[in-house]
Amino acid sequence: MDFLVLGNLTITHQGQSTAPTAAKDRAFLGELLAHPGETVSTEHLANALWPDRLPADPANAVQVRASRLRALLRSLTGPVETEPVLYSRAGGYGLNLGETGTDLARMQRALSLAGEERDPEAAAKTLREGLDLWRGEPFSDVPQTPCVLERAAHAQELRLSAMELYAELTFSGEAALGTLVAELAELTSRNPLRETLHHRLMRALHATGRSAEALTLYERLRRTLRDELGTDPGPELRDLHREILASGSDGTETVEPRPEPAETGSATDPAPPAKPVEAVDPAPPAGSTIPAVLADGSWGWSFKETVPWGVLLRRRLSGKRARLTAVVAVVVCLLLGAALWLWLPRPEELPPETHLVRPIPGDRSRLAKDVTYPDGSTVRVGETFVKTWQIDNIGTVPWRDRYLYRQWPWDGEDLCQTEHRSVRIPDTEPGESALVSVEVRAPREPARCKVYWKMVDVDGNQYMPHLSGIFFDVTVVP
Repeated sequence: MDFLVLGNLTITHQGQSTAPTAAKDRAFLGELLAHPGETVSTEHLANALWPDRLPADPANAVQVRASRLRALLRSLTGPVETEPVLYSRAGGYGLNLGETGTDLARMQRALSLAGEERDPEAAAKTLREGLDLWRGEPFSDVPQTPCVLERAAHAQELRLSAMELYAELTFSGEAALGTLVAELAELTSRNPLRETLHHRLMRALHATGRSAEALTLYERLRRTLRDELGTDPGPELRDLHREILASGSDGTETVEPRPEPAETGSATDPAPPAKPVEAVDPAPPAGSTIPAVLADGSWGWSFKETVPWGVLLRRRLSGKRARLTAVVAVVVCLLLGAALWLWLPRPEELPPETHLVRPIPGDRSRLAKDVTYPDGSTVRVGETFVKTWQIDNIGTVPWRDRYLYRQWPWDGEDLCQTEHRSVRIPDTEPGESALVSVEVRAPREPARCKVYWKMVDVDGNQYMPHLSGIFFDVTVVP
């Protein structure tokens, strides 16, 4: 006879199955199954079944539940086989389950046998058989007494351990990874703080060509651990994260670093050099026809000697005309200024770091490379991806408690969105490098996203305000 607890409580025997219908009957059987191989006292059973108010005769009430269970078992086995399964002894009750009388016991045995098996393929097969016993939440329809809850938690932990071992064996064998990814994803969503489980899922995603999703998973776990526990992922996860980054988010080699200027002061992309400004208007080629103000003061086309426009205009814009022109220029400037004032964001809309600066002597850094999603990368509408930069500390100042803060543009339906405005930069000594990742969600319409980030302190003060920020620049396609 088998008692199934990995899901709804069920009793099976020779192809037949049944289950207690009343809640107190399920509580009675669940409490016995939560103490495998033990005799549970009548007093304990009474307190478990009636925690708020005991019946007038607790022993008799428990005996009624035992009689109902015996009748249920007799419906499957007949009176000859019933007595050895449910017994009454020394003021209590118990079940003769044997070594594998429950699906939970069989799953535990599968995990033990797999650990002793030398052949990885055979061990994986044994574990798979044990994992397939899972039908849902343990003791899902049993009233949640403390002992039942403890036993259900034990079953959950056993399943996680079995799945983690099965994943390791799958990586070393030839089994398909697609199903494994789905199972691991479901378990990690239910266990957001379990690093070993996330490690297996990241490996599986990376092995199936979904490295960007693996990086996104790492970033989500890192943020969860920081928010919930105030810690960072352990060394094993960090090593795997670096390994995936080193191979590129799509499994290819990492991109080459962008050319950097000879000297930078923050994690920046250098602004393009300004185009040289001519000191004077260059003379047109000899014999060319140009519109010009001729020497006699008339306008026209001429092959004759001409005077540069700027010189003649300055000559003609003198006296009253010059004053009138100045007034018109002032009015135009005022109108343009008003239009810009209406169009640009108000000061209160700007992030605080636009008003605060914090330059530190010897503080310098350099963008080493775009580790993932280099400029011009293509992403799908609505896709979530992780942008990662490598930033070198080339100065003499250690970096402590620094962040990248999202600059302009901020919000808009046609812009890539980020859950947080700032991401933490790992503490970095001079001469070392830091990897900084931000999780990004593409808009739901085709667009181009180019978003800048600046290095700030915890209060939003910029460390190196004289340089432009680093950015991600992607094209969003259907």
